[in-house]
Amino acid sequence: MNEFRTITLEEATLLISGIPDAEMKTAMQTHLDGFAEFVEDETSKIILYEGDVALPYLAIKDDIVIVNGNLTVGGILEDALEVNISLLFVLGNMTVQNLFTFSQICIAGNLTVHNAIVADSTHDYSLHVGGDIKATLIVEYAHTFYVHGNIVADFIYASHAASPRGPLIANRRDEDFIDEVITKEALDLGKALQKIMAGDLIIKNTF
Repeated sequence: MNEFRTITLEEATLLISGIPDAEMKTAMQTHLDGFAEFVEDETSKIILYEGDVALPYLAIKDDIVIVNGNLTVGGILEDALEVNISLLFVLGNMTVQNLFTFSQICIAGNLTVHNAIVADSTHDYSLHVGGDIKATLIVEYAHTFYVHGNIVADFIYASHAASPRGPLIANRRDEDFIDEVITKEALDLGKALQKIMAGDLIIKNTF
C-alpha cells in the first residue's frame, strides 16, 4: 500500500539532512525554505510517502510531496496542476512513463522516463537529478536542468538548458517535429503534450 501522512517543516528538514550528497541536500533545503510560508499559513501541507511508492498516475498540486524511497509512476507524472508552483522531492530513484514538469522537482537518485520529459517553467524552476537521466524524448523550453550524472536520450529538444549554458545536448529542432505540433514554424508545447498523452509520436521519421 502507498501510505502517506502529513509531516511538519522540521520533520522534512530532518529527512533532507540525511541525504549524503551535499549539493542535493542544500538544494532541497533551499527549495523547502522557499515554500515554508505556504506551510506556515496552511495554504499547503507536506505529504510524506514512507518507502517505495508505485502509482498509476501522480499530480503534484499545492501540497509539497516527499517520497522517502523510490517512486514509480506507470503513466503520467505532472506537477503544478491547477496551481502556479509545486514541489516534489524523491529521496531515491524515480521511474515514470511520461514526466510533465512546470515547477520544481528534486530527485536524489536516477530518473528514468520510458517516453517523454516535457519541461517548461518560464525560467523559474528546475529539474534537479542527483544521478542519471534516461529518456526517449526530452523537450525543454525555459526550464533549468541540474544533473549530477549522465543524460541518455534518443531525442533532445532544448533551449534554456542547452549546451553550453546547460547540460542538454540538443539533437532535434523545430523542423524535426510533425506538423500537427507546429505553430508558426515553432514547436507548440500544448499541442505536443496532447499528442504525447494520446500515445502518439511527435518526431518525424520515427514510425
